[in-house]
Amino acid sequence: MASHDVADPKSAARSTLRRFLRARWEDGDPRLFTVAMKPSARKPGVAPVPGRPPVAAQPTAPASAIPGATAPVTPDAAGRHASGIFRPEQSDRGKALLAQYDRIHTCLKCPLGKTRTKFVFGTGNPDAQVVFVGEAPGEQEDKQGLPFVGPAGHLLTRMIEAAGIPRDTVFIANVLKCRPPNNRPPEPAEIEQCEPYLVEQIRLINPRVVVALGKYASQTLLKTEQSIGQLRGKWYTWHGSDLFATYHPSAGLRSGDYKKTIEDDLKLLKARLDTLPPAKG
Repeated sequence: MASHDVADPKSAARSTLRRFLRARWEDGDPRLFTVAMKPSARKPGVAPVPGRPPVAAQPTAPASAIPGATAPVTPDAAGRHASGIFRPEQSDRGKALLAQYDRIHTCLKCPLGKTRTKFVFGTGNPDAQVVFVGEAPGEQEDKQGLPFVGPAGHLLTRMIEAAGIPRDTVFIANVLKCRPPNNRPPEPAEIEQCEPYLVEQIRLINPRVVVALGKYASQTLLKTEQSIGQLRGKWYTWHGSDLFATYHPSAGLRSGDYKKTIEDDLKLLKARLDTLPPAKG
């Protein structure tokens, strides 16, 4: 029989499965946190460990009980509008953001508008001193209509809180407002259509600092093709605000080194905020 240089199909299948599960985990797919092993699922012929009682199925833990996860903030708890804006009726900036949301949330300018589940406008304080900008919604964001609600978002919340920046004082958005299929990177035509929404959004908030999270946010806002490794940890001026670039929190999920770098960058951000003069109304 002639030999063929073909990869082991089982190995290829395992590799594909690992990539699929990693993508689902980073998107916060709750099914990955709710699997409980039943006694009947024990492999045939495998006896229980002597002296140890059989393991009974455990009830599924709520999201807030999962290590490293936080339960989504409810509208009642945060005064959050369906758009994601916290208490928009209480400030002029909130009202202006809400008017923008009402105007654009049915956008169909690019094909992503036809495939999305929900338009992901952004979430947080309309009078924020800091606006964090990510890449694009993922699966859970598309379902909930809110950015950064998966593990990467939970990690970001923990890190900014640890840096001394309360979560309810910031605003978080993405370059794209709709999820690209299979979480692929944004395409230039999609960025071209959606970026003006982001620019207007940030202009209405008028923050002291904009933080670009990851390659696509940094390159889009700074109009450069430099890598995020070259851009991070430096200060720039952008539309009247200071701009700071760092890695996307999803990188922190994959590597402790990246996580440490993001934490260090957020400390620099907090130090910068502490030196700025009081914000004008």
